[in-house]
Amino acid sequence: MKGFRHSRRFFDGHLHILKGDSMKRIYNKLTEDSEIIKQHFVEVANLEYHYGEQDSKDTPPTGMVADLPEDSSIFVTLKEIYEKSEHHKLYPRLDRAYVNVFAPREVPFYHTDGDCTTLLYYANPVWDWNEGGETKFINEIDQDVESVAPIPGRIVIFDGRMKHTATSFRNMHRFTVALKYKSK
Repeated sequence: MKGFRHSRRFFDGHLHILKGDSMKRIYNKLTEDSEIIKQHFVEVANLEYHYGEQDSKDTPPTGMVADLPEDSSIFVTLKEIYEKSEHHKLYPRLDRAYVNVFAPREVPFYHTDGDCTTLLYYANPVWDWNEGGETKFINEIDQDVESVAPIPGRIVIFDGRMKHTATSFRNMHRFTVALKYKSK
């Protein structure tokens, strides 16, 4: 297929997955310090949430959402990381910062975020493979699904046009911080 690229490359501790013109970059951990991850979790868990984020006009609202204050330590840290990434050159303008929460066994829908770059931060301080909670991405070219495990402190930056969905945890709430950046 013309223009089709598929590779998995490791360098600088980051995994890049490229398919077609889409890319997501996985930063293995924002921090190895479990105390900082716990502080971030407390920070986001204590926000005021309201029911339902409607990702598409074709799907009902799911989960709960809260705006992320720009003076919060997690916002400042994530914004700094994003501004140092290669994505910042094309999508420099912060459009929205918020936290998604899904209840155990809730079933979110696939969606796109539009023409933007999305940064996700997995804020839960604990995770186990049997708990679930991955973010799934659909490759529109070959319809493959790739998942990113919600390892505590992990960051994923991806093209908002990639179709994706959260999956809930089996036995606990799933918290993810999202920052969305638009072009100029």
